[in-house]
Amino acid sequence: MIEIAENPTFKPEDFDPSRKKPGFSAIVRLRNEADYSKQALDSIFPFFDEFVIVYNQCSDRTPEIVERFANKDPQRVKAFHYLPEVFPQGSEQHRTLPANHVSSLVHYANFALSKASYQVCALWDGDMIAAPDALGQVMDRLRSLEPRTLSWWLSRWKLGYWWFKGVNLWDQDGKVFVLKSWPTSGSRKDHGFWPIGRRHIFRHYRVSLYLRTRLFIPTFVGFMFFHVKGMKKDRGIGVYQLEKNPNSRYRKRVEQFWTNPELITFEEYCQIEPRARSLPSPESLGIRPVRS
Repeated sequence: MIEIAENPTFKPEDFDPSRKKPGFSAIVRLRNEADYSKQALDSIFPFFDEFVIVYNQCSDRTPEIVERFANKDPQRVKAFHYLPEVFPQGSEQHRTLPANHVSSLVHYANFALSKASYQVCALWDGDMIAAPDALGQVMDRLRSLEPRTLSWWLSRWKLGYWWFKGVNLWDQDGKVFVLKSWPTSGSRKDHGFWPIGRRHIFRHYRVSLYLRTRLFIPTFVGFMFFHVKGMKKDRGIGVYQLEKNPNSRYRKRVEQFWTNPELITFEEYCQIEPRARSLPSPESLGIRPVRS
């Protein structure tokens, strides 16, 4: 079942960890992610206790995909259709809107986060396909920690922010490659596991938003996914709405990295970055081009 969020609101106490259960919530925000969102959601289905999925301004099959996923296990999925228009990152409206405005990307993200039922959260996107062994090993490590030991305090149960990376993929002539000039996705303020709390929410900055992780102890836990943004039919740039936002701060990035990029194979990238060898080949996970 999908809940309609016509007037989406939340309160500070919605982020109070004392109200949350031990376990893991995946926070998923979607906009026109029909190309790979089913595969992305299926890739993390075995690992999380809950999936909070919020979608906005979709003109493709994303709502249908979300509804089918929610019906797969209604007890573990909370799905919301966020009705107010949300202005894209890089736009002038994003830069000037206050973070508590319903059309702010920050408010949209924090609304999704406020719906989490569990103490540990992770942001996941509709174009991120998990490597099951890599993700499963990290989840197992966290679930097995003894409470109130040093490792427990430094983990994402309490004070830790366990962040991870993915590999940016691109397709050409029916084959899958890695972007040589921008091979990785993920940073300390982007994708990771963190303990929910009133201070640990999304904040505004002029180009986009970020998760407030300043008080955490960061730990890099490895490569855990493939980022298929560049393999989508629109190469993943539709989210920036450049036709409506010609002065978007992301236009230069698209022109620099997303136009006729230099490519290398995944095997070649693993020679450059040995830590990526924890990932299997993209093809072994069933990652295929959707562009004709």
